[in-house]
Amino acid sequence: MSYIRKRALLACDFCRHRKRRCDGERPCSTCRESAAECRYKELPVERVDLPTGSAPASDPVAERLGRIELLLQEHSERLNELAQGGGTTASSPFQPNLFSLPASYSYQLQRQQQEQLEQSPQLGGLQSRHDPGSVNLDPRLDHHQFLIPTDHFTSASSLFALPRIRNMLGEYPRSLFHDIEDSLPLPEPLDLFQSKKLDWPSLDNSAFESLSANYFARVHSTYPLFTEHDFIQWRTDIYDHGPAETPETAICLCVWALGAIAPADEEVPLPLHIQAEKDQLAMSLFQPALRLLLKWTVWGFQPSLPICQALVLAASFFAHLGRPLHSWRMAYFASHNFIFLYEKQRKANGHLQAPNDDYLRVLWSCFMIECDRAAELELPRTGIEPMADRLSDQMPLPRSLNPLEHEELIYFAAETAARRLLNRVHSSLYSSEHSGLISFSDMNPATGSLSLVKLVNVSSELHRQLEEWYLSIPESLRPPLGTEPCPNDRARVLRLRFYAARHIIHRPFVLYAALMQQQARSLAPSSVGSSPVSPHMSASTPASSSAVPAGSVQPLTSIPQIVLDKSEICIKTCSTYLRNSTEMLDKRSPYLWTFSQTSMANLLVLVTCDSIPQLQRFTTDVKELKELLVSKLRLWATPGSSFEAEMRILERITTRD
Repeated sequence: MSYIRKRALLACDFCRHRKRRCDGERPCSTCRESAAECRYKELPVERVDLPTGSAPASDPVAERLGRIELLLQEHSERLNELAQGGGTTASSPFQPNLFSLPASYSYQLQRQQQEQLEQSPQLGGLQSRHDPGSVNLDPRLDHHQFLIPTDHFTSASSLFALPRIRNMLGEYPRSLFHDIEDSLPLPEPLDLFQSKKLDWPSLDNSAFESLSANYFARVHSTYPLFTEHDFIQWRTDIYDHGPAETPETAICLCVWALGAIAPADEEVPLPLHIQAEKDQLAMSLFQPALRLLLKWTVWGFQPSLPICQALVLAASFFAHLGRPLHSWRMAYFASHNFIFLYEKQRKANGHLQAPNDDYLRVLWSCFMIECDRAAELELPRTGIEPMADRLSDQMPLPRSLNPLEHEELIYFAAETAARRLLNRVHSSLYSSEHSGLISFSDMNPATGSLSLVKLVNVSSELHRQLEEWYLSIPESLRPPLGTEPCPNDRARVLRLRFYAARHIIHRPFVLYAALMQQQARSLAPSSVGSSPVSPHMSASTPASSSAVPAGSVQPLTSIPQIVLDKSEICIKTCSTYLRNSTEMLDKRSPYLWTFSQTSMANLLVLVTCDSIPQLQRFTTDVKELKELLVSKLRLWATPGSSFEAEMRILERITTRD
């Protein structure tokens, strides 16, 4: 008799290595059946004292963390494969799992749905329970959601396939009218994109070659969308025949613009006038590419992989400028184009086929950009994130067929895995679905302590997965932790991803301690001029938020030791993150805005800890870090920008000497 085992939070070594489901028993059923030794990797045991009468309830997050364990192992194995074999092996056949679709998706699914219609007791009235001439519709059908299927055949053009019509009229494609409308130009007064001729750049070929070299040396590895061999073919065509309104021309223009805006071997930060000259050259190269891209995204009706690649490059360019919304918009268009293209290919073939490497590079680049923006801004989603998660077997990380790309694809795979782990932290600790884990607003002893138990368990498991991700990076490319020098920016980014994840894993403990301290302060006997507001706002803060007078004694409250220990980890993590991120804020990069936001968040957490007496011995460098971060933000603080707003906010914070 077949049955489905319920996977435990932690799988035993035997099940983990063989990717089997583990029921968590000691020994588990799989090991008993295989006569294998059943051993578990032990988590660190951390004790939380509970009030009398409270007991931990079943944790719905535990199962979700267990299910994603296999995904973490998949990334570890992928990195090892890249490190050992250079990625030269052929694409492996699909291995369906929880997140995969069957091989012949579209046709099999229709057949299964038809069988379910015939057998379902809810819908059976449509097939077998009505008499001729009568209608016996089940009233429960009113509650089902009926949508137009993507592969329906009720359109007028679908009738061209009927033998009688085909014999009478001849062969016409089903897409006839779509193709006609797609190729039909707008009336001249409405064709705004053609109202002015494109201003092509006038640099000589040697200048373009220099910009291309800087792009592949400094920028390409962040989003390795294509090989250098492909690019050489595209730019050679431009050299020989001149620029044309094609996606390949747009790609070349974006590459040259990124090569112009990215720092080369100059010492950073650059003098303002030199940075302004580089920015001006980059924007003059990017302008015609942007006009082409806007034309295709607004009035283009056919998906194209080169257009997706050009849009991702445009997203990277706006990110270098520190413009997150414009960067997101380009990635948003790219993701929609990719999903449209993917569905079109699946529909044309009748089943899912293994995508080539170019598709994988675009998919995961779109995934990275959209997730980075969604982590900081409330924006519409395209569906690329759940698509990448659901089809992780059909859409593996890209493989390197070129030895020159070996290291950069390992870095890309490692950063993608880190982004997915960050997504798990967001989902497990910060979603409204699991708000009980970090919601201590009423500080009810029983409820608060119960939430603390869950929080300790979940954060410990996430931290274990973070450590496992770090160790999965090949040792030769694994960045050292701390503040030791890194060999390149890609290693620095991986190290920053590590500390970014460790920060948000432990931040809830700081929030817990701060709330307990806040409540103790509000319940203490009021003194003249005292205020429950944090003493870190400067004198420019409005009177309603006046600071606590210097020398006033803040009341101590009893904070669980486990909270203090976890808060100490968070403090050290934030301090290390800031010392690393400020090095990246010296120059333009696709992480400029993202790292400025996360740096501000890290500093605000440190300031919060500095107001908690039990944690003040760990926050002696807050003033130094604040001054360091403000000096970096000032480089990019143009009037009205986010950088200026961040700088003004942080300047209002006062710190202890």
